[in-house]
Formats: sequence, structure tokens, C-alpha cells
Amino acid sequence: MPKPKNIRYFFCTLAVLLGVRTPLHASSEHYNVRQAILTRNYMAHERFFNRLTPTFETLQLTIPYQIKAQKSNTRQELNGIFREYPRSRATTYALVTAVPVLFLFASRHTLSSWISDISTASPDSIAQQYFYIALTISYGIYHIFYPALNQFYYSAITAYLPENDLILQYGSKKHLLSTSLQAFIENTIIYPHWEAPVDISLERIQKILNKALRLPIMTKELHYDHEKVTVALKHYPQEVKKRLDRFAHAEILYQNMTPPPSHRFPIYLQGAPGTGKTFAASQLAKTMGTTLATVSLDGATIDDIVGTPFENADAKSGRLLDAIIANTHSTHDINHKNQILIIDEFDRLLTSEDKQSKDLLSFMLKLLDPTTRHFYSPYLRTSINLPDTIILAGNQDISELTKQSPRLEALDSRLETIRFPGFDDEAKFNIAIESIIPRLEKSYQSLNSFFDDFTLPEEDLDRLKAFIVSDEDPGLRSMEKFIFILFEEHLNEHKS
Repeated sequence: MPKPKNIRYFFCTLAVLLGVRTPLHASSEHYNVRQAILTRNYMAHERFFNRLTPTFETLQLTIPYQIKAQKSNTRQELNGIFREYPRSRATTYALVTAVPVLFLFASRHTLSSWISDISTASPDSIAQQYFYIALTISYGIYHIFYPALNQFYYSAITAYLPENDLILQYGSKKHLLSTSLQAFIENTIIYPHWEAPVDISLERIQKILNKALRLPIMTKELHYDHEKVTVALKHYPQEVKKRLDRFAHAEILYQNMTPPPSHRFPIYLQGAPGTGKTFAASQLAKTMGTTLATVSLDGATIDDIVGTPFENADAKSGRLLDAIIANTHSTHDINHKNQILIIDEFDRLLTSEDKQSKDLLSFMLKLLDPTTRHFYSPYLRTSINLPDTIILAGNQDISELTKQSPRLEALDSRLETIRFPGFDDEAKFNIAIESIIPRLEKSYQSLNSFFDDFTLPEEDLDRLKAFIVSDEDPGLRSMEKFIFILFEEHLNEHKS
């Protein structure tokens, strides 16, 4: 027996109201956000980054061209999955929804019931019957085809996620990173963000990738330039210049050997502050065609050096990691492995008696062993190799310290010390004339029209010569302070 007309009319009216609400909801901005969330979930479920395996032909290219090829491949896969997901969803939705709805319309009982109702109805209600039947059929067709067409629309447009650029940069360098770092980035950072964006913010992902993608991934070909070293270090004592020249030349030869020697311990640059240790190391790096990574141990703990887990609210990436990537400016740069690492203030660990310094010294001695030369980064959850060329620097003589502390004998026997006695009076004045003063004059000339042609007067140069003669500092620190005072006096004259 057919159901009363008023019950069927109620359900038809409800369907119409729901059908009207749906397109309004679908056209809202919230729906686009939801589409992005669903797309991310699909990318995580499909393990998107597994699709980015480089071809054999790509691996035969040089590193820069490998990165370029993999970036293009990542872009193609990304655009492909933006089309793949909505099409698969449209097909699934149509199949799941169409079957029961089509079965309803194909039901012989339902159709015969409607036809019977219409044939027995009064002429006044026939139009009303046809109206509700048409609405019911329209509603069914709408819910079958509209969501599917909506998804095909998304498959035809160029989709964009806020992290698109990060995905491209990671995809381009993924194959050059260690497997442990790949697993950390994908399974701990990116996929969880795609599955639950609230747990790991995009800002945190950017911070992690900004460190990871600037790690060294290639070996740079180095060429030693003896003439450049001679010019750069011309004011240094002759013995220092000869030893640094030999060190730089040997380091390049070692790196070209297969396999390289395994007994290479760091050299120790010892001298008072301002005697040119760090400057000499930077000039060696330039003349070798590489870069200088600088780490200071002043007041550091092991956590300061190696970093802390990224989950911590005050997470540290660590001074070692920051030094290794310091010569790159963004994830687009290609960092190289054969930098020169200089560890400054090393001697402070040798004289301190607190447990913190002793623990750090023990860690550094293991780290500097040629058979180790790597450390575990809690921030990136991976092992990071140190550069092959390592220089230590400090103010105190380790040989003298060994007499007071026999535990340092093993360290002293392994290190070769290059002593920086400082600069004589002539070298100091020449450094001031050629480097320090011209740099300050240029800065002052940029101030305003009053200083357009400013140069340090002759009488000030005479005062500088007299200061250098009386100065007992073997380095340049006190002379630099005096030069700044001379310049500041002219600022005060202009003010008055």
C-alpha cells in the first residue's frame, strides 16, 4: 500500500532544502581550504616523496644539474597529484552515491506507485505531483554529478599550497641527503603536518628545512693560489707565512688523494688576541677557493654546540650546524663539504675546572679524532660530518699548559702549533694605512656633505705612529681602538 502523499511531500521538500544549501556551502572560501586539507591528506597517504626517485640518467649529471632536474621532476609530480586526487575522489564519490540513487529510480514499485498516484489524483493535484517528482529527480541527479564536476574543476585548475616552494626545494635535494635525514623530514615533519596541520606549523617546517637543505652536499674542486696567499699575508712574520702556505697546499693535495690520509689532526693557531689568527684562516680559505666556518667555544655547553631536539620550545640548532651552513643564504644555495672549520677559544676548555667545560673538552677531543669527525644533531636527528680541514685557535700555549696538567699531553702530542707572535711597528702602521683607515674614511664619507671628501689629517697619522711605538700589544686590538678615537674626535668637531 503506497505511503500517504503528505509524508512523501515532506521528504521531497527536505531534499530540496538540502539541495539548495549544498551549492552555497560549496562555493564558500571554507570549501577551498577544505580541499587543500584533503589534498594534503591524500599526499601523505600516498607517500608523495617516494615518487621522486631520480633516474639513472639524472644521477650521471653533476650535482647542480641533478638538483635542477629533480626540481623539474618534483614540479611535474606535484602538479600531477593535484590533478590525480580530485579525479580519484570524483570517481569514488560518483560510484558510491550513484548506485543507491539509481537503484531507487529503477525501482519498479516506486515508479508504479507514483504513476498510480498521478492517475488517480484530481486534476488540481496532478501539477503538484509532477512538480515534486521533478524536484526529487533533480535532487538525485544533482547529488550524483555536482560533487564529481566540482572535483573535476579542481583537477583542471593550477592548485597551490603555501608550502609549494618548500616541497620543490626538498624534492630537488632529497636524493643528496642521508636516509636518516630524509626519514626525519618526511615522517616526522612534513607528513604529520599534512595529516594534522595544527600539530606542526608551517613555520616550524620552514625552520627545519632552512637548516637541512643548506647542509653540504657536494665536494668543490679547490685550487691553491700561492701568490694570493703571499699578498694577503704580506704583513705577517715570515715564519708564519711559510707554515700557513705549506699547510694550505698540503690540505688541497690531501683532498685529491684516494683515499685521503686518515691521520690528519687539526693545527693549533696560538697567539694573543688581535695577532691575526682568524684573519689568516679566512685568507687561506679565500685563496683555496673555499669558505670559512667559525665556531666559538666561549661559554658554550654541549647543547650549545650540537643543539637540542626541535620539539623543545627553546630548541637550538647548535653552533656547529649553524657554522657549517653560515656561508649559504637560502635553501636555493648549494653548500660544499670541503670548507675550513675554525674552532675559536679552544684553549678555554683546557684551563677551566668546571664540569661543563670538562664534558665539552671530552666531547671535542672525540670529535676531532680523524676516525670520527662527525656528530649527531638532535635538531635534525641525523649524523653530520665535519669539514676535512679543521683549525683550532686560542691565546694560550698548550705545551705550557701541559706542564701544569699532564692529562693534556696526548692532545699536545697530536696538535701542531703555529705561533703568532704579533706584528712589528712597521707592519701595524701599514695595516692601518692600507686597510683600517680607508674603510673608516669611506664610512664617514657616506654620512653627509660635510664628510664628502673627509680623510684623516696628517697630524692624526703622526699621533698614530707615536701610539704604535709606545704600544705593548703584539696584536692590532689596541691600535684599532686608538684609530676609532681619532675618527670620533672629528665627529665631535662637526657637532660643535
